[in-house]
Amino acid sequence: MEQPPTKTKIKFLKAFDELFNEVWRYIVLFGGRNSGKSKSTAQALLIRGRAKKLRILCTREIQNTIRDSVHKLLKDMIAEYEFSDYKVMNDSIINTITGTEFIFKGLKHNITEIKSMEGIDICWVEEAQSITKESIDILTPTIRKPGSQIIFTFNRFFELDPVYIEYVQKKRSNAFVKHINYDVLERAGLLSDVIKAEIEEDRKYPSLFAYKWLGEPLSQSESSILSRDDVLEAMNREAESDGQYIFGVDVARLGSDTIVFWARKGLKTVNTKQFGKSRIPKTCDLLERFIEQTVPHEENEEEPAYQLRIRKLELKIDDTGVGGGVTDEMLKRGWNAIAINFGGRAKNHDKYPNMISEGWFELGDILDQIDLPMMPQLLMELTTRQWKQDAKGKRRVESKDDYKSRGFKSPDLGDACIICYYVPKNRKVRAFANKPSIFN
Repeated sequence: MEQPPTKTKIKFLKAFDELFNEVWRYIVLFGGRNSGKSKSTAQALLIRGRAKKLRILCTREIQNTIRDSVHKLLKDMIAEYEFSDYKVMNDSIINTITGTEFIFKGLKHNITEIKSMEGIDICWVEEAQSITKESIDILTPTIRKPGSQIIFTFNRFFELDPVYIEYVQKKRSNAFVKHINYDVLERAGLLSDVIKAEIEEDRKYPSLFAYKWLGEPLSQSESSILSRDDVLEAMNREAESDGQYIFGVDVARLGSDTIVFWARKGLKTVNTKQFGKSRIPKTCDLLERFIEQTVPHEENEEEPAYQLRIRKLELKIDDTGVGGGVTDEMLKRGWNAIAINFGGRAKNHDKYPNMISEGWFELGDILDQIDLPMMPQLLMELTTRQWKQDAKGKRRVESKDDYKSRGFKSPDLGDACIICYYVPKNRKVRAFANKPSIFN
């Protein structure tokens, strides 16, 4: 008669708790190296396999031998935790009490065999950045048992890795997605001194650092407007906050877009905030609150004087579509709202066909002076927007729709940043009859 499994204390990182949540069809964990993705997934699956009978397929795009798989990781962990209820064989692992079975197959050379598999409860796809769209399309309907899950763990490689496009860019209601980097282990005191030293050494090489430790893709298109190295340097820079507060607002147009508020003081970004799409009055309420949270009161400044002062600050709003309504409402409320129409005429019309193109290239001109927040999504948006020269020799930035058609989500953070740092030719607010007397 089999003995009950031994009890073992395991330090499990809270960042990976969703690996135990059976509600998700997909669990997607991506990021840089030494973030604990693979180890935590292996831990969770071994623990779950001790609780009840599961059939677990461990796969990757190419697995020529068992040594290419996570078999060794699971084997070493079983030994470390003294899980005597697991029996490790050359090409499989079985729990002798619950009957849980781990199977190891490569996708590319075993696709027919995998398609015929029945009763898979969990499929773990390791090194998922390498799997093709074809493999994804075959795998997902194969894992068809009610309540079954597919877990993807990966470090990004290219801008358009199929797994990234399918499960990160496309927001699925049945998917849990998390970007996890080395700081998870660092906060838990699990990052070795050797790795810490390597991380610090790699900081000297921004693009390598972003790829290895921040989970950013390795390559960048030659048509990209902004260099990843330059953006990363801005994210690691501490610019002086010398100058006026200036605000930029990118207003959500479609259901999947987000509203983004951006604030800078001089050339230093001091605050950013994202919200879901909302009606114009609520958007304006949120914007007023954002400004008040960003700009402090001066010493002994009374509230009426403070309100008068902040309402004179530049508030540049994306005026296209529903943004025009936000501009109008903020003018009604007495704010110095400046309409920015990125489809409008550029200051240097001989060089740029529209304002959006000029805004992107002007940001590139001052990128060596400003500082930006270290945000992976912002890094992605600022370094993947492309441009081309039109028939008249003008530099034109690709449209937002074209950008999204390449598999990216709406670049709302990037556009808000552009709006905030762009300097219009003349700062004229749109005339509004009910503008309060503080501007007279």
